[in-house]
Amino acid sequence: MLLVLFVFISLISCFFLANLPGLTLIFAALWGATLIISALYLVKKDLIFLLIINLGVLYFLAGASNLFFYLFFFGIAAIVMSLLVFRNKGYYELQKWGIISAVMGVSIFLGVIYLTTGNIGINLFEEQLQTYMAESIDHYEELGILDFYEKRGIVKAELEEKMYGLASKIAKHLPAFYYLQAILVVFFMLLIAVWVSLKRNILRLKKRPYSQEIMPWQLAWLAIAGLILWLVGRENMSLIYFAGSNILLILVPITMYYGLSAITFKFRQRKLQKRKWLILIIVILCVVFPLSAVIFLSIIGLFDALIDYRKLRIEK
Repeated sequence: MLLVLFVFISLISCFFLANLPGLTLIFAALWGATLIISALYLVKKDLIFLLIINLGVLYFLAGASNLFFYLFFFGIAAIVMSLLVFRNKGYYELQKWGIISAVMGVSIFLGVIYLTTGNIGINLFEEQLQTYMAESIDHYEELGILDFYEKRGIVKAELEEKMYGLASKIAKHLPAFYYLQAILVVFFMLLIAVWVSLKRNILRLKKRPYSQEIMPWQLAWLAIAGLILWLVGRENMSLIYFAGSNILLILVPITMYYGLSAITFKFRQRKLQKRKWLILIIVILCVVFPLSAVIFLSIIGLFDALIDYRKLRIEK
């Protein structure tokens, strides 16, 4: 009976995953969460049967190329995390190997696409961005906004050059957006699975409170490596530069997440009245100086991972 229920729920997710491409990330997270939750209830042979049914339906609904995309971006990570449940692994083991699997899956996907087509869509993405920006410039001209810039010494040709240059730089960070999508989906797969399992009084996937989350120290050194590559290649804007900037772009939201966790930990040590004022000040600063807030939270997350000033790894 449980197998039938999980087949039904997972196939609904597969149907929407194949037919609503604009909501791919949402239904991929729901699909993966269903597989993880099913591993808490089913025996291994039933889970394998469930996976085969899911992949078969996705192939029928979306075709081989889309199945290849779903499998390597989201599916492998979900399958790995589901199988780890049978080994009685907890939340953080699932998170670690889920993200590693997602990164490896995306890398394999991009490698295969590059070997078969000679590119990974960067040029096409750049052309789309430039087309969009050209339309925006024409729209600005119709509204008279370009006259405002020309009065300040910025002519249309100069504005076009800057916007097309920006489009080129954004396009070269397409790999980072690929990896971020996969990592984000793994993160929400687990969150949904944790929420459902706790509602069912299953504590195997219980995670620590957010204020006690800490980034793995290995990621701090990866960020340092990315920064070195970015600095070394910055003068010539070489491939090394964009390799470093892609690594940094992937790590920025991760370091921010853990940086905010460290700040939350400190807030909880303050008295309630002081805590409210501190939160209000932080929110105002984030709204007024968003870039500074991003840099600040990222630095806090990095140094917390290296120094562990909350002593969360004291037992190790």
